[in-house]
Amino acid sequence: MSVLSLVRMPLKAVPRQLGLNLFRMHIENGVFVSLGMAVVGGVFALAFGRTDAILAASGALCASVVDRPGPLPLKVRMFSLAVTGACLLAFLTMSAHDHRYLMGVLVAVMSIVSGLVSAFGQRAIGLGVAAILALLFGMAANQAALLPVSAYMTFFAAGGVGYGLFAVAASVILDDRNRRTFLSEAVHAFGAYLAAKAELYDPASQTDEALRRLVEAHATFIEKLQAARDFIFIGRKTAARRRWMAALLTLLDIFDSMVSSDADIRTLRNSGHTELLARLKTFTVAFADDCEELALALTTPGMRFAFNPHTDEIAALQAEVDQLAATSWGRETLATSAFRSTGHKLGFGIARMERLAQAANPDADARTILPDVDLEAFVHRDRMDPRVLASQFSWSSPVLRYTLRLTGAMVSGYLLTLLMPGIVHGGWVLLTTMLIMRASYAVTKQRRNDRIIGTVAGCVVAALLVHYVPAPLLFIPVLFTVGGAHAFATVDFRVTALCASVTALLQLHFFGPAVEPGTVLVIERVGDTLVGAGLAWGFSYLLPSWEWKNVPKLVATMVAADRAYAALSLARRRNDNDFRLARKRAHDATANLAMTVRRLADEPKIDRKVLADLNNLVSANYLLASDLASMRVLFRTRKAELDPDTTEKLLQNARSNIDQTLDPNAVTEGPKGHLHRRSLGESLGGHNAMVSLTRRLIHIERTAERVATQAARIPKTV
Repeated sequence: MSVLSLVRMPLKAVPRQLGLNLFRMHIENGVFVSLGMAVVGGVFALAFGRTDAILAASGALCASVVDRPGPLPLKVRMFSLAVTGACLLAFLTMSAHDHRYLMGVLVAVMSIVSGLVSAFGQRAIGLGVAAILALLFGMAANQAALLPVSAYMTFFAAGGVGYGLFAVAASVILDDRNRRTFLSEAVHAFGAYLAAKAELYDPASQTDEALRRLVEAHATFIEKLQAARDFIFIGRKTAARRRWMAALLTLLDIFDSMVSSDADIRTLRNSGHTELLARLKTFTVAFADDCEELALALTTPGMRFAFNPHTDEIAALQAEVDQLAATSWGRETLATSAFRSTGHKLGFGIARMERLAQAANPDADARTILPDVDLEAFVHRDRMDPRVLASQFSWSSPVLRYTLRLTGAMVSGYLLTLLMPGIVHGGWVLLTTMLIMRASYAVTKQRRNDRIIGTVAGCVVAALLVHYVPAPLLFIPVLFTVGGAHAFATVDFRVTALCASVTALLQLHFFGPAVEPGTVLVIERVGDTLVGAGLAWGFSYLLPSWEWKNVPKLVATMVAADRAYAALSLARRRNDNDFRLARKRAHDATANLAMTVRRLADEPKIDRKVLADLNNLVSANYLLASDLASMRVLFRTRKAELDPDTTEKLLQNARSNIDQTLDPNAVTEGPKGHLHRRSLGESLGGHNAMVSLTRRLIHIERTAERVATQAARIPKTV
């Protein structure tokens, strides 16, 4: 290799890696939040001056908290609630100035409302953050006494409304771009899933550990897939939108094929054919790289994705499998069948990649035929139904318990400011407590650590900016940090904490520059952060809602979803809409349990044996899903080779056995009619479709039995 090629390789890699990290949904969302803040601040600065622009920017900042990618009606509703709530709270905060008890009541009511609205989902938590920011800015405005309350509220509200209008307009204009980006995020997560799958083909890796990482990658992909569904599957079906809808459905079909390729993973790893396993790994890594390229092409202007069918690699793999079969005197062993089947499934998935690749080509025909499926049935809708709140008023409700913990921590923080007014600063303590505390103990613990690290770094950065940057130019770093805080809120909370600290501290500095000298800024705010973090951590033990208490319900839901999915997977004729919904529910249930198990490791007093059993259950259940997915591939590719009458008898027997196996309330009246490999005879040899079907059904029965056995080990009250 020449020196010149060594120099060129990193240079060629930089744009690709930069694009993979830059053209992402969270980054673009952060950029547009910064742009919105710049537009609002700039307009008000030009029209009314610097002071009024600062007040308007405070209102815009509160509105920006809920600015997340999503359907337009949902964004309008969230902006309306955020701006209205922030204005009301800011007004009440300024009106309650010097009324200590009234302020205490206000903090308590705000905490109660913020905790209860979390019942409406992750997005609604942003309303609580917007509320605490409004309270913080109201306190600072009182201290600085910049304008009368009426004037302050006018500019504060105008800034919030102005930002909301900007964000809604941007959402309308960028609708097609946003759909492409949601699809790109799903493809990117699918590539990560394939990369984890490749490690499973590595003989040097530990099977259980590699399978655990694959299940986690599967859960992440399911989450991204649902986010893409929620945005792409709604709205009027224009030609362009139909393209993205068809593309997402194609991605799901490719995913189904890839999931099915894991059905024989234990047979493959135990075969001893390390060369074939290495070929499968290389093949899968190449497919993962293709997915990254496609994800990048979907979001990078001017970039074209060149579909690679990997014809030579597929042919070489199948030739090596044929050579392996030849050494077995024409007899199709389990290992040979497993390698042949896995190779076919990988090839089938890559072949369908060509249809998905057309979505990245703006010159491709946008006309497409969607399947006869109710796409909106797969969309999760955030409905703010008052009945949801009414159902939370029960001691067993995690939302009510979280509300009480949050309220206790927030009121305690406020009382500390009354007892130690020269040491503890209420606004910052309350903000820290609100940002850290979550309903989940594990999430609260992680956010506590991230908030402390990020805040310390943010305070230092803010102090340096205040000391070295001229006051008229301090709005520039705010524009960057407000976008950065937004961009990394669900990616890396340490970055969010750092950026949010700089934003809030500089915004407070605008209200009263003489109040916060640089050294005091660092020392006092770090101290306030430690107090707030301690309150959030301490109150997380008050009426805790341990996630392990939800495990039996999640396990039961997953097994029930498996039964429904198995019943439709083991049927040659089924309603496509029903099948897709059953498949979605099965994958969702597995992903929900997998993500819960991941968080359980941080909960105190968790039984490590139960945790190990749960990991084994999730892995076994993933393999069952892989087995069931392989049936669809078998029916698609070899339906003509299957004898209808014999196939139906085999399927009916398997459906009955699996339904009985997975039914926790089933009463066994006699021995189940298990399938036997010898019933068709391995002596048939070759790649016979009926033998392949029988082997697959036997494997599914055994996998279902492992799932049922593992599920039975989980205590009903963990």
